[in-house]
Amino acid sequence: MPINWSLEALKWKLLLKNKEEISFGLSLKAIFSGASISAVSPNRTGDYFGRIFVLKGTKFWEGVFITIIGSYAQTITTLLFGGMAVFAFLTPALVSNENLDSSRLLIFQYTYVILLSIFILLYFRISLISKMIPPKWKRIHKYVNIFINYKFNQLFTALSISILRYIVFSFQFYLLLIAVGINSFSPFEALLFTSSVFLINTIRPSIALLEIGIRGSVAIFVLNLFLSETEINLYLENAVLLASSLLWLINIILPAIIGLFFIKDLRFFKSNNQ
Repeated sequence: MPINWSLEALKWKLLLKNKEEISFGLSLKAIFSGASISAVSPNRTGDYFGRIFVLKGTKFWEGVFITIIGSYAQTITTLLFGGMAVFAFLTPALVSNENLDSSRLLIFQYTYVILLSIFILLYFRISLISKMIPPKWKRIHKYVNIFINYKFNQLFTALSISILRYIVFSFQFYLLLIAVGINSFSPFEALLFTSSVFLINTIRPSIALLEIGIRGSVAIFVLNLFLSETEINLYLENAVLLASSLLWLINIILPAIIGLFFIKDLRFFKSNNQ
């Protein structure tokens, strides 16, 4: 967990460099503050607001857009690894279980590849967003102009850090599966399994603090696709539910608790108390 969130703090610090230099410690503090607020907000939107109130030289919406770039890089990573899992495992399993016919599978695969390619292209040409906003929308145009400052090398580094983060929390899940007694997966099979779970959890609506049962249900759903009916039993389902719940506690709840010690220092709360 410390490695996971340290990488996120490093990525945010890197992306902020164009507007404001902050220390790694302040970046980490902001990350944990964002984790606290995002835990009770839909789709973790509070993460943006929890972070930017530690900044002094960056305007509110500039900070939000910079944070969106980091989230965009992480989403691309999830879609990239999730796509591998979708093509190698998830959709073939749905076809074999007659939940999806082969013609629709082909349409889905082509659509997925096209959309993912567009997302990646737009990420590396994120400066185009500022050109899409009409100049007459001066207020919005002023803030989205921040995208012009991001070059390929900086965006590639942010994406590389996102991939490292993905590997870290995938490895966390793999270790937790072993810890609860599921040791029949090879590392590659475990990557397919965890990537499928992470992809579904990413695209569905959620409130982090309330989603422990949903995350467990998603993991059990994927497990039932991954293994045959003869291999599935109550012990395996409970073990996957436990591993998923532990991952939720380690990566979401624990950082949110740590962040509670920092949110009182945010400028948002200070200004309310003045």
